[in-house]
Amino acid sequence: MAKRDEPIAQLATRRRSGRQRILVSPSPGSAQVSCHPNIFGGQDCTSPEGHSSSTPNVFGGYDTTFPDGSRSSSHPNIFGGEDTTTPKGTIESKPNIFGRKDYRHPSGDRIESRPNIFGGRDYRQPNGGIVSCRPNIFGGEDCR
Repeated sequence: MAKRDEPIAQLATRRRSGRQRILVSPSPGSAQVSCHPNIFGGQDCTSPEGHSSSTPNVFGGYDTTFPDGSRSSSHPNIFGGEDTTTPKGTIESKPNIFGRKDYRHPSGDRIESRPNIFGGRDYRQPNGGIVSCRPNIFGGEDCR
């Protein structure tokens, strides 16, 4: 979801074991997302598309509702990452050599995450663009 890992087109942020997880999906243009922990053990995120919210589920993952009303559900996988089921298919993650996670989307596109100098993560999108996230004062992250 990873030190602080895992939508930017559909951004789902989750909280697990005290660590944030952001699920990054390919998105045209720049993304602006701000997240903070919620009272249910998940996270609430605000983006230009609207508000998303996540809560822990019984499978050790998170259930997330996106601004358009669609939902996703995640659970740990055998590779040390998470499988996230969305209406468009399953997004798989696994740890990478940078101590973060790499993601594979149903389309086959891959996204890599790396630590950045701001104490957050950078996500390299399939088109070469980078989404950069940094911690915010609310215990969440801001991504652009």
